[in-house]
Amino acid sequence: SFLLPIFLMASGGYDHGTSAGKGNWDISLTWNPFNYFEQGQSYVVLGYGLTKRLDIHGYYSATHNGGDNYYGGLSYQFLDTPFFDLSTAVGVRAYTDNSNIHLFLPQLLYTVKLSHRIHVGGSFVDIRSQKLETSKGIATDVFLMLNIYENEKYKIDITAGGFNPVLWEPKGGDWYPTYSLDIKIK
Repeated sequence: SFLLPIFLMASGGYDHGTSAGKGNWDISLTWNPFNYFEQGQSYVVLGYGLTKRLDIHGYYSATHNGGDNYYGGLSYQFLDTPFFDLSTAVGVRAYTDNSNIHLFLPQLLYTVKLSHRIHVGGSFVDIRSQKLETSKGIATDVFLMLNIYENEKYKIDITAGGFNPVLWEPKGGDWYPTYSLDIKIK
């Protein structure tokens, strides 16, 4: 019952500090059913481990009001401990209906490992215009990841959390609820 309101009104998020790992795919899916939620979005996030710590990643986001956007970048996990992971990333976001381009630089992504099945993840992302000296602000997200299934080939998590955007204002406060279904293909 705690997660039900989040699942009913949210979009998704999957920025965290743990790399996919060499040869692994990370896939995160979020669906705004029939564009029901005004500020919601449907999107897919893909990540692929080029090495143990270096990933290529990207997303495509379909928003309720148009303004679909896509992102591509690289992330590097520079800290890997039994309890805490940290990564940094750089990437570029563009839109399908206008010429706006944003650089995501720098990014700090984290994962806190509370147990084998429960993690807290999130990120701090400085969103910049094409001119690096102009920052739009720092977008922040935090979420709880719960592992619901794992075997030698797949890992499936659900996440629920919040997102504090820079370029738009959530209705009812500074934070917008998020959720996603996350799949790792090993």
